[in-house]
Amino acid sequence: AKGSVGVIPAPRYVGSQEVKPVAREAIVGEPLPHGSTIMTGTNSEATLLLTSGSLVNLGPETTLVLSAFWQRDFAASPKKVTDLKEETSPSRVSIQLETGDLVVDVKKLNRESSFIIESPVGVAGIRGTQFGLSADSDSTELAVLEGRVGFLDANQKAKSVATAQKVVGSQDGAGEVDALPESEKVELAKAVADSQESASEYDLTRLANTVDGYAPKPNYIVKSALNMELIWCPPGSFIMGGETNAHPVILTQGFYLGKYEVTQGEYEKVMGTNPSKFKGSRLPVEMVSWYNAVAFCVALSKKERVPSGLKFALPSEAQWEYACRAGTQTLFSWGEVKTTPMLANYDESGLKKTQQVGSYQSNPWGFHDMHGNVQELCLDSEGPYPQGLAVDPLFLSAGDKICFRGGAFINDFLVLRSNRRGFVEKNHSPGWQGFRLCLAPLANPR
Repeated sequence: AKGSVGVIPAPRYVGSQEVKPVAREAIVGEPLPHGSTIMTGTNSEATLLLTSGSLVNLGPETTLVLSAFWQRDFAASPKKVTDLKEETSPSRVSIQLETGDLVVDVKKLNRESSFIIESPVGVAGIRGTQFGLSADSDSTELAVLEGRVGFLDANQKAKSVATAQKVVGSQDGAGEVDALPESEKVELAKAVADSQESASEYDLTRLANTVDGYAPKPNYIVKSALNMELIWCPPGSFIMGGETNAHPVILTQGFYLGKYEVTQGEYEKVMGTNPSKFKGSRLPVEMVSWYNAVAFCVALSKKERVPSGLKFALPSEAQWEYACRAGTQTLFSWGEVKTTPMLANYDESGLKKTQQVGSYQSNPWGFHDMHGNVQELCLDSEGPYPQGLAVDPLFLSAGDKICFRGGAFINDFLVLRSNRRGFVEKNHSPGWQGFRLCLAPLANPR
């Protein structure tokens, strides 16, 4: 990305309820699902790398929507995207160019694949080629650098545009196919080369993880722990932290996280004991230390047959905040407004004890009690945030303190904020401290 580039991530659904995201600044390297909108400002541009290996370069003042994207999964490998001649696996792509300029480099497509770009007055269909498309509300211009592109005009009449040719479509239909001027060839070739340079650092492992992460996945049920339910969080990006330490984070792989805090019934089923002060099968387990929580994850891993490449663990601090925010950028997942006893269990609730998990409304992604009830232990050790962009961050050290998130029934509402972090001794086990279970690939410690 160069200059001002914004995105509106795709909406998500909790049950039948749509959770609408808000526009924000793009994070270079972030994965975006179909349904997302990308916008460039004046003197700005961006390159999109599709997991099929194809590239899309957006010029200044351009808006497009990734209307639809389907792709079969494929094997991860260290092969670079720039070495690809064909797409990584069969795919079907549909892009809506609302206004502005695109230059695409489409890898050779499988027979069952398709790549379509729609504009207000024309549709371009491609089998594998390099071309440019410019559009506004009145006209669309197609210029082919290499290959052959089918163009369907506003009257549903088809034109075939070959290498070094161009055509202009309007509300009245498409004009004649003309030769492409040399100056336009040079501009298209430069845009393609710039896109390829931008994608040079990416390999097929990164693309394969993204395809797998966005594949539909049902909630995971841990049968050996009283049918504990975990929700899938796809790969994604967000701004982590607060005003003084905000920084962009990219999570390149998806993970499962507990819908609720681990309950006493679940803990006792796995560990054979219940250390909690406030007794109740559906109350969150407390009076547990970080060592106890890690031991629970280890014991559960021995009882449960987990999917290949994943393991039970505490969530990293980044995974926890990503799930807590659930696509929001506000102090709490419900907005900027102060917490009330109707929204969470904290000191002003006056209960002075834990409540059954799920007693309060979930956040937009379906997670309950991420604000209040018990403080939730994370995997990370005490330490500063990284400077700048962080990819799959996890900080582990030999120190005695560990991170916790979310606040508890004893805490002021400010401790419940999405970005608020605290630290506690690893062997400390108070009656307001619990945890939430994560099932994820192992992150790389920094």
